This record gives sequence, C-alpha cells and structure tokens, in this order.
Amino acid sequence: MSALELSIRKYAEQPNKSVVRPELGLSFDSLGEAYDFYNLYSWEIGFGIKYGKSRLNAERTKSMQEIVCGCSVSVCLLVCIIRSGSVLVGVPT
Repeated sequence: MSALELSIRKYAEQPNKSVVRPELGLSFDSLGEAYDFYNLYSWEIGFGIKYGKSRLNAERTKSMQEIVCGCSVSVCLLVCIIRSGSVLVGVPT
C-alpha cells in the first residue's frame, strides 16, 4: 500500500485539516512517488516544492535527493535517501 493510500485511509478514519499528512518513517517505492506525495501535501498547506541537491554514489547512480521548499534554495524540507529500491524520507536534523 502506498504512502498516499495510507494517508487517505487515515483521513477517512479520523478527518483533520489535511488529507495528505507526512509522518516520520514513510517509505516510498520511488523518488517520483515521494515527490508526488509531498507535492500534494505542499499544495494543501500552501507552498510549492522542487528538487534540491543530489548525490551520486561510487557507481555514479543517484543515492540522495533533497526535496526543498520552492521559495527557498537553502532550506531543506525533506531528504530522500534511495536504498535498495525504496525511498526513505525523513526530516533533516
């Protein structure tokens, strides 16, 4: 079940201000799925997002991608770490 599906089901059980609610530890199948989820969330809250910095590993494949607030280059909204086919999302500390 995708993170978006889980969020919608939780909203149906307990309605609150936003349908799409990020939670620490959400897991996504792809970077695109993570981006779409947080893009929906940002739209509900009232801001935009964009891709920030990324890193390549020794094999020259993307191993990290930041998703940042669209109005700020320096403020990191989320850090997506791609590991073994899953994208783990956390709030940077």
